[in-house]
Amino acid sequence: MTLALAGMAAGAYVVVGHELKAAQDLNLRRQATRVARQFPTDPGVAAISGPCEYLAAPSCVQVVSADGAIASERLPGHTLPVTDETRAVAAGSAQPFFSDIDLGGYSMRMYTAPLSRGSAVQVAQRSDTVTTSLRRVGLALLVTAAAGTLAAAAIGTALARRAMAPVVTLTRAAERVARTRDPRAHITVTGTDEVARLATSVNTMLFELDAALTAERDSRAAQQRLVADASHELRTPLTALRTDIDLLRRADRLPPGRLAEIAAALRVQAEELQGLVTDLIDLARADDPDAPREALEDLRLDSLVAAQVEVARRHWPAIVFDTTLDPVTVAGVPARLARAVTNLLDNAAKFSPPGATVRVRVSDRTLTVSDAGPGIAADELPFVFDRFYRSATARTTPGHGLGLAIVAQVAELHSARTTVESQPGKGAVFTLTF
Repeated sequence: MTLALAGMAAGAYVVVGHELKAAQDLNLRRQATRVARQFPTDPGVAAISGPCEYLAAPSCVQVVSADGAIASERLPGHTLPVTDETRAVAAGSAQPFFSDIDLGGYSMRMYTAPLSRGSAVQVAQRSDTVTTSLRRVGLALLVTAAAGTLAAAAIGTALARRAMAPVVTLTRAAERVARTRDPRAHITVTGTDEVARLATSVNTMLFELDAALTAERDSRAAQQRLVADASHELRTPLTALRTDIDLLRRADRLPPGRLAEIAAALRVQAEELQGLVTDLIDLARADDPDAPREALEDLRLDSLVAAQVEVARRHWPAIVFDTTLDPVTVAGVPARLARAVTNLLDNAAKFSPPGATVRVRVSDRTLTVSDAGPGIAADELPFVFDRFYRSATARTTPGHGLGLAIVAQVAELHSARTTVESQPGKGAVFTLTF
């Protein structure tokens, strides 16, 4: 803007200066023409009109012969300069011309033109008016250009700040996240321009970063809870094993029947410990974000459930399993789904009294397992899929509270949904919906 205004001001200064000088030259030419027309009949028109130093005086007029003599009346000390070029014009051998002269310390503009054969007329005016006007125009242009530059700077600064405000906001948000390590403070987005789209992208990045950090914190907390709960659960079977092993050290003093009981108890405790460790390994492997994801494959859910029901019938001979299995194909990991189905069947059989019926249904991509147990209290329903959670009725039965947690974990792996409905005294209904 400064360069543009300076160029415009310089151009205007040159144009105005040219026009002012052209106007003065035109006036001098008119004065010379008037004198030339009136001189044959009125030689007094060529008399000097007054001292040339006065701005208000008419043009100074002087008639010069070809030999350089001044042929008109003149005032002492106010003679216009006569040069060889002036005499040449008077002799008719040169063209009229303009010249800038100094007379009595004053700058003047003079026009020399032929008057008659053997003479020329000189017309002069002070050029102070042109110089003064040009100086004023130059000052006005300078002030205008300076004001325009200041206005442009002020407006440009305001517009730049307004335009860069979203960028400043983005910068502050990035600095705040770097300083506080908290990406939850998002940026207010206004408009639809490139900066607004950038702010939206930064908000998306902050959201994803917050989600990743939250997932990492939750995973770390879950791992810590898993370790703490596992340590607590492992303490009981390890203590029992240690007690029975101490008894075996005195086997020579134990009756044969007691020795067999200790061996059977050790086997049960070892199996219980093995099952707990297996459950813990499965849970930890699924929680590991760096563990390779297991490939899904198409499988018949009804066939898989039928196979696990047969296993459950052998493991729970006192329970009746009633099945209704419609053909259904789902995408899943066979081993993981088999484990989840087994846990649901074992959970239903464990809480059902001997001779009771456990109903198993597969229909419309949903597995339903209904037991005949004591049911689950309403305030305990939200926690049945939590790790190591055991309801008041479950604390008297074998287990560690990991079976249903594994079911929920397998469901999440297969993008399925687990639900439970129960009323005290009427059993519970577990569903796994793909």
